[in-house]
Amino acid sequence: MRSKLKARIKPVLSILKWMTIGCGTGALALTIAAQLPRRGGTQVASCASSPYSVYLVASNIHVDLVVPVENSAFDWRSVVKLETIGRERRGDYKYLKFGWGDRDFYMNTPSLDRVEFRRLMRTLFMPGNPTAVHINGYGEVPIEDGHVTKCVGLTQVQYLNLVAYLRRSLRGGKPDRIQDGFAAAAGFYEGEGFYSIANTCNNWVAGALDAADVTTPLWSGLSGPVMDKLGDEVRK
Repeated sequence: MRSKLKARIKPVLSILKWMTIGCGTGALALTIAAQLPRRGGTQVASCASSPYSVYLVASNIHVDLVVPVENSAFDWRSVVKLETIGRERRGDYKYLKFGWGDRDFYMNTPSLDRVEFRRLMRTLFMPGNPTAVHINGYGEVPIEDGHVTKCVGLTQVQYLNLVAYLRRSLRGGKPDRIQDGFAAAAGFYEGEGFYSIANTCNNWVAGALDAADVTTPLWSGLSGPVMDKLGDEVRK
């Protein structure tokens, strides 16, 4: 009886062993990737010495990218109707905050205390998850409690490359609003690309900075690897 039981348990233990090894190896690889830069030799320029500025706003987990509605290089009003972004129907925003993520998780998780474990596991480990872009309008650069804001200086070419990346993140390069955001000045739009643990919301932000020749890590599961490589914090 015991021999039969051992024979049945042995393949199960073997599977668990290799699953543990695989998960451990994957976690180690991602940890190393979070410390390695995508490119070498690039520096993060200060906003004071650069003609164009973008901002990164981060909690401990998530990073958003903030750009001015208008500057001498680009006017976002040629892409997004400001009056239709949020429920409040304002057209006088000065800055737009962009985020990208798994559509189902993003649009159904208004705060961290509302995270559902089953939805989180599907988001991270099921391939081919459709995405959404979250846009939030502001009258000034957002300095939020519990968040860190950093400024990155860019040249005109770098800034336009970043703008092109953001536009490519919208389905078909055009804004297709699909749901109200959780703030009165925010909305969700159809996104391009697919979400997974290897291609997270913070990887998307890192990709935007990389498009602008700014140093970013190979992988950014949390906000730290992105924000640590940037410049000084912006304070009120």
